[in-house]
This record gives sequence, C-alpha cells and structure tokens, in this order.
Amino acid sequence: MPKTSATEWLLARLTTPDRAAAILGDLEELSATRGRLWFWTTYARMLISLGWRTPVAFVLAIVGMRLFFSTILPCLTIHTRHHLSDPGLFGQENLRVSIFVWNVSLVTAQALCFVLPYVALRFGLRNRLTLLASGLFILAVPVYVFTPWVRDLSGILTTLAVIIALAAPLWRKPLTVIAGTILTAATVKILSVPILVGIYHRNFFMVPASKRSLLDVLAFAVATMVCVFLHRRLLQRRPAIA
Repeated sequence: MPKTSATEWLLARLTTPDRAAAILGDLEELSATRGRLWFWTTYARMLISLGWRTPVAFVLAIVGMRLFFSTILPCLTIHTRHHLSDPGLFGQENLRVSIFVWNVSLVTAQALCFVLPYVALRFGLRNRLTLLASGLFILAVPVYVFTPWVRDLSGILTTLAVIIALAAPLWRKPLTVIAGTILTAATVKILSVPILVGIYHRNFFMVPASKRSLLDVLAFAVATMVCVFLHRRLLQRRPAIA
C-alpha cells in the first residue's frame, strides 16, 4: 500500500509511522489469502485496540476535574475564613512572596486535576510524565486548605519541584509536556471567551453554564492533542521494526 494512503495515515495517528507501515504491510499480505472483509475487520479491531485509551482517558479526566471542583475542593476550603488573617511562614512583610508561591500551587493544582487522570490512563502509571504530574499534584493540592503555614509550604515545595524538574535532564522533557498541555488549554480558553461573549452579548458569567462547560471541553480537547504530540516527540521511544 502507498505510504500516503488514508488507512496508514489514520493508523499512524495512533502509533508511530514505521509501526503503522509494518502493520498494514502484514495485513495486506495476509488479506491476499483471507479476503478484503478479513482485512477491514482486522484493521477496525486494530484501530480500537490502539486508540481506545485516548477517548476514555479524556472522559475520565473531565469527570475527575468536575469531581475535584464539586466535591474535593469544598472539603479542603471549609475552614478558609478562620485562617486568612494569619501571616503564615513569610510574615506580613513578605506577603508578595507568599502570593507568588500560592499562585504557583493554585495554577498547578487546577491544571493537573485534569492532566493527571488523562496522562495516567493514556500513558500508564509508570510513565515519567504520570509520575511527575502525580508528584506536582500532591505538593500543590494542600494550597487549598488555606491554613497559612500549609499554604506557604505547599507553594514553596511546588515551586522548588518545578525548578528541580527544569534543572534535571530526566524530568525536563516531562515538565515541558505538562507545561505545553496547560498553556494550550489556557490559550484556547482565553481566545474563545470573547467569541462566546460576542455570541450571547452578555458578561461571560451570564452565559449559560452548559456553554461555558463546552468551552472547557474544547480547550482540553485541543490540549490533549498537544499533549500526545509532545509526548510522542519528546518521550516516546521509537520501537525497533523486525
């Protein structure tokens, strides 16, 4: 089959181009004796076998994000009002430093409540990308407790973890994938908000919740495509073809 065929192109989206060519070559050779019906049914099973993780991981990530903001987050912030006046580890004179490290943890936790479930199912629990996302999420989530010393400590540890990951060659590429995924989701959402506001001619928060949720789904859908692309380019090893 020609390398530019639609069947090979589609299969290459789910695996590497070399592996897609090898698989299709085998199927073509066997279909000469087993028939075209066997070829297409086997090809369809191959697509499902290689591609089921992506849509399932996406749905799981959306559900996980909704669960985090609707159930887990209210439990963490239940005592917020009792601790906001406490100066924390940095004291009132270093409030700007506190705010900076808080924001690092807040952004990390909010983004990873979607990214972590997705990469865990899509790439596996032992993948370096999943391990780094898990570590950052565990460090960042306590910032929502809002007990000042816990909040400051979470911000400090999350910031240090990001710096160390940038400095360590082993973790620099996984961090690049996570950062690219987060920035893509944020960019798509920021660029889409004016469009949604223009369609409904009202404040963004007055737009129906279902439409705002659709915007989140769109942003994360684009982000997951970028995540897969970056993972393939930076972290995935090319398999040897016999």
